[in-house]
Amino acid sequence: MSDPFNGTWGIDSSESFVWDDERKKHVVDEIGEEVITLRIENGVQDYEVLYGDQPKIRIGYTAPYDGKEWVPYAVREIISTADDPAAELEAFKRRIKASGGERERRFEVGHPYGFVRLVYTDERTHYRVSRNPTNGNAQHIMLRRMADDGRSYLATVLDVHGITYRIRKFVRLE
Repeated sequence: MSDPFNGTWGIDSSESFVWDDERKKHVVDEIGEEVITLRIENGVQDYEVLYGDQPKIRIGYTAPYDGKEWVPYAVREIISTADDPAAELEAFKRRIKASGGERERRFEVGHPYGFVRLVYTDERTHYRVSRNPTNGNAQHIMLRRMADDGRSYLATVLDVHGITYRIRKFVRLE
């Protein structure tokens, strides 16, 4: 039987939120587009995401569930049509609340965005634990939980302080 997460998933931006530290509340996530392709076979998850709209950032990893090694979650490509791609990237990081402090994210092609380990709980529940590629400190933990009907899933990200930082709903595209 095929894993229920296998397929291509798109963000439902009307049901996706990010924590705003300044306002101390969840606000609409301004990620733009997010398309995730998951392929799971023999306990190994191949994950690729096309993240954002201006620019689009392709990031991915291939990792076994319950593995002992940290796997690089690498930036594979940054697609920009801007006259100043670096400024566009910085504006994107500010928009998604990833431009400073503990939530700062590094988007450099060929470099890890983070290091991850996956935990398989059951066929509808997976966790991804992430650590910072620069200093090795904890970065976040994400719960991915499939809906009963298998047509959507919720990805909930907790930061190192236990704050529910991102809540994203994804719907099956194929």
